[in-house]
Amino acid sequence: MAIEADHLHILSNNDPILKQLIANHPVPTLKRSDNFLHDLIKYIIFQQISTKAGNTIYNRFLEFYSFKKSDYSFEWEDKDWKKIGLSHQKKSYIENLFHKNNLEMIDSLYAMNDSKKIRSLLIELKGIGPWTIDMFLIFSKHDLNIFPKGDLAVINVIKNLYNVDSIDKIDLIADKWAPYKSIATLYLWASLNDDFPA
Repeated sequence: MAIEADHLHILSNNDPILKQLIANHPVPTLKRSDNFLHDLIKYIIFQQISTKAGNTIYNRFLEFYSFKKSDYSFEWEDKDWKKIGLSHQKKSYIENLFHKNNLEMIDSLYAMNDSKKIRSLLIELKGIGPWTIDMFLIFSKHDLNIFPKGDLAVINVIKNLYNVDSIDKIDLIADKWAPYKSIATLYLWASLNDDFPA
């Protein structure tokens, strides 16, 4: 889904601080995803690490994975996932995605547009929490109304720009961005000069 001028106009009218960000940064792009499995692996890798580290580890994973014969199964030894830079915990989360029933569920998400339903399905997967689901909904499903309140970078930017210190006040600010909370979030990330995570 493309970000349109009308979306930006509404956000600018509702929030003068965001209006400034919109004026100073290019319009974000949301690329169409053709592999939800890889997307979820990427978001797992990005959990609680920097953008730079996340991109490095994810690219190593893709390089390793490209040599596997099947898109739906693979085997790796300790030396493989350690060389990629994965923790044992994240390694187990990724392996869990490849269980047959989980792969079938992930495949079902392509035809699904109900974000609440998607959230209820993904939260059942080991290692998939609210932040990871928010990333999936924003970048993979292009839901334009997601505010990832578990993203510390976003929370810290809001605290600095809006001079607030409580999550309740942050929620009130984010409510002004509906139904385009995701777009506002993309601009907050842009203000950090961060390419996370698309």
